[in-house]
Amino acid sequence: MITPKQTLFVGKKIHHFENLPSTNDYATHLLSKSKPSEGTAISTYNQTKGKGQHDSIWESSANQNLTLSILLQPTFLLPKHQFWLSQAIALAIRDFIANFVSDKQVFIKWSNDIYIEDEKIAGILIQNIISGSKITNSIIGVGININQTNFNFNSHRKATSLAKANKETYNLDELRQYLFWQIEVRYLQLKQNKIHKIQTDYMDCLYKYQIPHQYELPNGERFTGFIQGITPIGNLVINRNGELLIFGIKEVKFL
Repeated sequence: MITPKQTLFVGKKIHHFENLPSTNDYATHLLSKSKPSEGTAISTYNQTKGKGQHDSIWESSANQNLTLSILLQPTFLLPKHQFWLSQAIALAIRDFIANFVSDKQVFIKWSNDIYIEDEKIAGILIQNIISGSKITNSIIGVGININQTNFNFNSHRKATSLAKANKETYNLDELRQYLFWQIEVRYLQLKQNKIHKIQTDYMDCLYKYQIPHQYELPNGERFTGFIQGITPIGNLVINRNGELLIFGIKEVKFL
């Protein structure tokens, strides 16, 4: 049983649908024809064409998981600081999951996938709209595996869910409200310029941080190294035998 959490603005206005191809696409459509208030959420428990980063697919069984988007207005952030928002949201999702998992470690896998131990439980897709020197709107797309226990082996070889981890099922409406609160907590930290705390907390739960691990380049070359850090714009820094290699999204694969 979770304690209900009231938010100031995140999730106060919800557009909920029985079915929806993509909550991020609907959020884009909403922004194009109106001016929704900050914190407006688009939600469905049956997302049929969910998106991951760089046009990847987010698969989710109907009525089993949380799939939603939240509209934020981080006009206080410069475009060069977009990764700060990504870190804050990743921490919020990680915090949310950690509240329900006490016997396993919950990590953020660079840049913002969420893992329980070595299995993926959540993904995030952030689409920022920039005008001049400001981020005027951000669409925060979130997919979290909650009650689904069977996954397509080919696309989710290391997938898990809260139900799979804890052997119990959950009320999606209750968890959605708790998620809204968790996102608001971290977003307000960002708004209050608590950047050092966000960055420190992010590194504290970064998957494979400073641990030797095997990676693969797009050309198939494999190497062993350890994550040494993250650049200010969010690129991954891997130490390979003393040589620092810097990677953007999809430029290196964890094995």
